Amino acid sequence: MTRPVSGRVAAADGAQRVDDPAAAKLLTHEDYRAVLGAFLGRERSVTEAAQELRLGLDATLYRVRRLHQAGLLEVRAVQPRAGRAIKRYRAVHDAWFVPFEALPYADLEETFLELHVAHARVIARAAARALGRSEWSGYRIERNEDGRLWMRGVRMDGSGVGSTAADAGATDAMLELRLAPDDALRLNRELTDLVTRYTALDRSADGPPNRIVMFASVPVEEGP
Repeated sequence: MTRPVSGRVAAADGAQRVDDPAAAKLLTHEDYRAVLGAFLGRERSVTEAAQELRLGLDATLYRVRRLHQAGLLEVRAVQPRAGRAIKRYRAVHDAWFVPFEALPYADLEETFLELHVAHARVIARAAARALGRSEWSGYRIERNEDGRLWMRGVRMDGSGVGSTAADAGATDAMLELRLAPDDALRLNRELTDLVTRYTALDRSADGPPNRIVMFASVPVEEGP
């Protein structure tokens, strides 16, 4: 039996407000949100959605059932055929608003941790495969000329500090900087512009994605 989404009060922009924790969690989950997107504004069978998403049929069916049970998908048509009939689903709404308090987490810190852990796992898996094909052998930890302590991937002989990213076909970094307010705003704008520029070059229509890009630039409160 399908459970209706609770809190059916529209947000200011016309999006459907969702207060049910189960539905809210699915809407903010990368895998379930991707499947839901295949049914936004259109009817699809599970098979059609799986083909569009390049996802296994069983995995797609499982997620469709969860979304349907949460009241986010509805059956719009049933096509009879020999054997089991084909159900065609559509998203109940075209947009949703999920307030932070609807998510089943203790606070905002736990909320963002849960949202980013899934991304971190995907990145870790992809990075491990790239490193496995590279000449990286370990990490070198030392203080740089600028006084910062760095940890970099290197070859067995310790060489290639400057070219290991190219060897692996990947790069990542986490920096803690003290920037003037104008410089911090400029950094955010440049990062956003960079992602926008490469998003315009996306060729996902030609095949599955072959690059994961993730960035963050957030202010840090100064503690005592």
